[in-house]
Amino acid sequence: MPEVDFNYARMLAEILRIQRWAGGDSVPADRIFGLMHGFESVFREETESFGISEATQEKVEDLPEEVEAGTQSSSGTSIKERLRRDGIKESDAKRVMELCLLQSRFNEGIKKIAKGKGSIFRSLNQPRLPEQDWFGALHYMELIDCSEGVHKKMHGVFAPAVPRVGELVTPQQGSTMEVVGVEHVAIAQGDQEGIMQHCLIPHILLEAVDDDSQ
Repeated sequence: MPEVDFNYARMLAEILRIQRWAGGDSVPADRIFGLMHGFESVFREETESFGISEATQEKVEDLPEEVEAGTQSSSGTSIKERLRRDGIKESDAKRVMELCLLQSRFNEGIKKIAKGKGSIFRSLNQPRLPEQDWFGALHYMELIDCSEGVHKKMHGVFAPAVPRVGELVTPQQGSTMEVVGVEHVAIAQGDQEGIMQHCLIPHILLEAVDDDSQ
């Protein structure tokens, strides 16, 4: 077991605290607490779960390269057997192929692996959502249609910042809408140690923009 480097553990805990603050509850509080107070079990889990060696990356990258060359089957059974033989965890293989897609490498081979019969990597064939490529803070907010004769919630969304009054919001389908106001609504959120927690949810008030006015 690696010896606990308390300075490193506390530094990592502070980074994770910032990440939790920026991204909500994406980082478990127990992970931060354990590192902050030098728990060996938490530190060991952190060091064992982090990192993919170059040797592992190269072995995984050989898969889509050989699939593209026609020397490796793309079937799920064949890929699983290859990973088992090379001693590579499926989760690590998925991360390596995700990196390759972000770098636009072996796209065709990875696509064939994702579509292969019985594939365990089908999720790699799904179109990536914008937030999957966003590594900054995302905040939850709700869009409210306040057009004449209408007052209803449209969507709950994540965005890097709250839109300002006068800005336009254009959905993939539907009319362009203008931000006419912003409200912050206090929402009860669960119960911790007998104390009700509340948070402020931005409500973005929108009105449809007439085509003639654009």
